[in-house]
Amino acid sequence: MDPLAHFLDLTEDWRYYIRRDGFVGALPVLVGEFARLSFNHLKYLLVMRSLDEPLPAGQPSIAYEIRPFTQDDLAAVSEISRPSEAKLFARRLSKGHVGLLALHAGRPIGYAWGAATLDLEVEKIPLHLEPGDVLCSDMYTVPEYRGKGVQTALTLARLQQFRTLGYHRAICYIAVGNSPSLHVWQRKIGCRTVGQIDFLRIGCWSRVRLYDSTEFHLMGTSNP
Repeated sequence: MDPLAHFLDLTEDWRYYIRRDGFVGALPVLVGEFARLSFNHLKYLLVMRSLDEPLPAGQPSIAYEIRPFTQDDLAAVSEISRPSEAKLFARRLSKGHVGLLALHAGRPIGYAWGAATLDLEVEKIPLHLEPGDVLCSDMYTVPEYRGKGVQTALTLARLQQFRTLGYHRAICYIAVGNSPSLHVWQRKIGCRTVGQIDFLRIGCWSRVRLYDSTEFHLMGTSNP
């Protein structure tokens, strides 16, 4: 994304946080995001799940509906997440990405996305996808519904959809500190860890290093 457009999106998000939480309540988020504009160092686990093997049955603790994400749902995103997400999802829809939306009593409570092609306008990590691969991305559940099986249900639903569409392998990269998502993929979905990703950004410069799963040996470096 163009750096100026990215900054404008961020300022819109910051105004959203201030309206929602007040300036004092939003200050820790604002300071953290502003600091990450100049420096950001993230580590991800790269996980994989075969779609040719049976998928487990999910058992969420609440009644829910899962349906495809459509253009009409973009406004609903602003009710549960920041404004830049709606813009990102509009780009995903325009590129043919597959999104699923979870609802409880008609209210959006979470979403999940996936795509068979990698586009660096919407993904920060330049992964190589083989024919038959699908990249799962943008998993989110609103805070008050976490721990109720929503993300597990969304992940199983999209894996089933991708398998129906003829894909054979699902790939996802998850921040090492994101314990809830790692729990879903490693414990409930039955994926295996195939590598690690080290992402470093300093100003406008960025570097990505990919490691394989055998003691995380360096496989390659790229500068997207």
